[in-house]
Amino acid sequence: MLRLFLFLFFLTSAVTPVWAQTPAASTAKQPVKTALKDGAFRRKGTMMRIQGGKVTPLTAPLKLANGTTVYTDGRIVSKNGTQRLTNGRAINMQGDVVGFNDDMLSAATIQQLDEQVTGYKGTTVVMPNALSAETLKALARVERKATLVQQLTEKLAERAAQAVPVSEEATRINAELNTLDKQLQ
Repeated sequence: MLRLFLFLFFLTSAVTPVWAQTPAASTAKQPVKTALKDGAFRRKGTMMRIQGGKVTPLTAPLKLANGTTVYTDGRIVSKNGTQRLTNGRAINMQGDVVGFNDDMLSAATIQQLDEQVTGYKGTTVVMPNALSAETLKALARVERKATLVQQLTEKLAERAAQAVPVSEEATRINAELNTLDKQLQ
């Protein structure tokens, strides 16, 4: 009996760490859907074209935005001369030669990989509204009242000018004030 008990004890102590190291199905990594930027790359000696996220063999020369031309044999002809694209390298639509694995992934794919590897989901800053809806309505009413008061002041000034006879000296002073006002603007 003691031997059976010891045997079961050693068996469970040997198997328990294996169970502890096995990841649960819910924590298993989800595959990342890879989205690629447009361009061309070389894989196993064959030039491939990426367009709209789809990879197809490059069957005709590809003209890029900066005037560079990519040929089906891997040659890249640009203003600076000719070079050959090596395996694992790519050229984007701007004409920059880049590493395929590093620089041809879309921004969304990079973010998804970052979330998967590090768990970082980015920082979101939420700013509360500085003013409530009621305050905004009250502010609009005050602005409207200020506009109406300005119009009323102008109308009263016109009536006062019509009601009181203006002397020559007052007319001259008003002309000087208008001249100074125009110079300040």
